[in-house]
Amino acid sequence: MSPHRYSPSSPRPYPTGEDVAEAGADPARVWIPAEPPFASPLLVLGNSQTPETELDLEAAAADGVPVYQRKGGGGAVFLTPGCVCVALRFRKHRDWAIADYFAAGNGLLRAALAGAYGLHLEQRGISDLAYVEERHGRWEERKVAGSSLYMPRECALYLASILVDARLEALDRYLRHPSREPDYRDRRAHADFVVNLSSLVPGVTPAGVRDLLLREAERPEFRAALDI
Repeated sequence: MSPHRYSPSSPRPYPTGEDVAEAGADPARVWIPAEPPFASPLLVLGNSQTPETELDLEAAAADGVPVYQRKGGGGAVFLTPGCVCVALRFRKHRDWAIADYFAAGNGLLRAALAGAYGLHLEQRGISDLAYVEERHGRWEERKVAGSSLYMPRECALYLASILVDARLEALDRYLRHPSREPDYRDRRAHADFVVNLSSLVPGVTPAGVRDLLLREAERPEFRAALDI
């Protein structure tokens, strides 16, 4: 199975959000991968990943799940209507490192979720957002959101996917154990490593999170950080 890749001739809006990097596009997009043109569900690989290594392609083909490959780095993700996706275009800063762009994007999401739901997430690994709590005498860190970065010459594109009410058992059907993983994952299976926002804040829905982030994206303080 050959992954679909974004190109200038690809239809807009593109399911992985990469067209947000284009001049003239709105610098912020928030969406639920639920309806065309956002094929749902879908698998998305990082730029340097090999489909045969990261995915169960037989399962994906059997279930008709399309595979995409983004230009940014990071790991493979399974996007469903239980997720919320975010694409943010930042202006380039001469003195910023890659970690600064991740901190900026994650910081905007963390502030929005904390303000609306009182939920405090921590950055873990290179760019994950995780919920950290003490359980059974030990600290447990479970991933809520993952992000990637694409750095064309003109801007920096931050892409994130947030688990809100996803079917976590499906992750282990389509995603193999990653070839690279952060230390805090501790070799856990996908369903044990991640957690939905709806499990942490009862009543939260993908539509609610999408609408929250759309409102946040219109605030002057939010847009001030973007490449307008």
